[in-house]
Parts: sequence; C-alpha cells; structure tokens
Amino acid sequence: MRRSPALFILCAVILLFALPVSALRPSHLYLCRSPLLAFSFWGALQNLQRQGVTVTPKIAQEICDGMKAGKDPQRIRVDAPGFKPIASGADGALAMTDGKTRVWFHEPDRGGWVHPDYYVQYVNSR
Repeated sequence: MRRSPALFILCAVILLFALPVSALRPSHLYLCRSPLLAFSFWGALQNLQRQGVTVTPKIAQEICDGMKAGKDPQRIRVDAPGFKPIASGADGALAMTDGKTRVWFHEPDRGGWVHPDYYVQYVNSR
C-alpha cells in the first residue's frame, strides 16, 4: 500500500496537537526576595527588550545570577508544575505558591515575589 506525503504530514500535525499542552508550558519563575526586587528584576528585563535584545531563558538566568547582595542571591529560579499568587505586596507585587505550599525564599518570613506583569506573561504563555 502506497502512502502519500500529505497523509504523513496530516498525521504528524494531529499528533503534535495531541501532545499535552504542559509540554510547551514554562515550568519556572524567577522569584525575588522582596516586592522591590521583583520590580527591579522585571525592569532589567524590560530595559533589555527596549534596547532590542531578545530576552532568552539564558539571558534571564544571567540577569538573575548577577543580581546579588554580596554573595547572597536576591532572585532564584523556582521550578514547579504551576504557580499562583497568594498575597500581594507593594505596588501589586505577588507572593507565589506552587499550589501546595508557599514558595519560601531562604527564610520562612520571606516569600518569593514577582512583578504582576511577569506573572501575567507567565499565565498567558501557558
């Protein structure tokens, strides 16, 4: 039996759309030690974009790694299947949870914070 290339392409497209959507979803956020730092991180990413730089995951990680207070990181990458806000702070910054527990930032009294626009971008990419 002879199969046409068009049939093969159609089957490939159907299989592609049948993949779980979660395979294409981002599974991490960069969380900051405070609401102010969340705005600083988001601002740094936005400044790069305004300069014409495409912000890749590698660039975002480099920005995160470079923002420290001495040797202490002020932002961390947190991987989880999903995030949702559980509190708001200064200027609308959001404290995050992975749906099970609050995402702590090194200390029990420090939440992991994101800029509200960053969270909207995360949700819209899902």
